[in-house]
Amino acid sequence: MTSQHLGYSGIIERMKEAGKLKNESAAARVLSVTPQALSNYKKRDRMPSHLVIKFASIYGLSVDWLLTGNAAYRIAEEGSVFKSRAMEEAADMVSKSIAALTPEEMIFTAKVLMVMRNANKVTVNALKGSIDAFAKVIEEECKAAC
Repeated sequence: MTSQHLGYSGIIERMKEAGKLKNESAAARVLSVTPQALSNYKKRDRMPSHLVIKFASIYGLSVDWLLTGNAAYRIAEEGSVFKSRAMEEAADMVSKSIAALTPEEMIFTAKVLMVMRNANKVTVNALKGSIDAFAKVIEEECKAAC
């Protein structure tokens, strides 16, 4: 699986702005890469897509905003912290669901978290895709039944 590469300069500037990072070395620390790696990306004017996604996830940013700089894609700002509506909805859903978990559901929830945190990207993406597909089917069934 190869990463798609994107223009470097605009993306790194938006990363520094959103993360209140003083320089590219600080961005490298956030991304868990060496400053030399970022320097190489800069020389080639390419930013790997997986790093854009990682940064967006860490700071709750829209990937679209990081890529384009279009303010319409920037996730709602609260002070200097960017929040994703999807993340808020997921957190709310989790907090409501935890209290109602059966012991069996707790075990499988823990197993899913273990896979998400420890597996390689391909496995994690496969798991996410499967969960999304199942959730969509259940949502459609629910809509049809109501």
